[in-house]
Amino acid sequence: MRHARLALIFLAASYLATTYACASGPPRRGDENGSRFGDLVISSEQIDAQHSANAWDLLRQLVPRYTYVEDRAGRAVSIRGHRGRSSIALASSESPIVIVDGARLSAVDVLQQMPTDAIDRIELRGASRGTSTEGTGAGGGVIYIHTRSGS
Repeated sequence: MRHARLALIFLAASYLATTYACASGPPRRGDENGSRFGDLVISSEQIDAQHSANAWDLLRQLVPRYTYVEDRAGRAVSIRGHRGRSSIALASSESPIVIVDGARLSAVDVLQQMPTDAIDRIELRGASRGTSTEGTGAGGGVIYIHTRSGS
């Protein structure tokens, strides 16, 4: 009898803690531009307002959550996520996956050749949402670029 009562009290406490945690805050959104499409959506209006020469420069201006690495000649080399000093990074786990119209890019230097007037919108997903859609290799997040011709 005593064990049943303790189990019932534990179950009630767990239920109340879960209910309070779920109802205690406003719905979580990625940013003021967050939407059901991703953690952050950059619209064509925002893209046009930046007057960037290419997709690489546009991402550097609008998405400071990543570090954009270039070689000495100014060619795009990689995109890396920001991690704290105590974080453990495995291989390329910091690098986001870049997908243009459904095709995964193997090299980010292509972004320097993509004019911004060809881009319809850009969706950014963090690590948790990225891995749920693209698999375990998306620990650094996912950058979806939708072109105007491919949308």
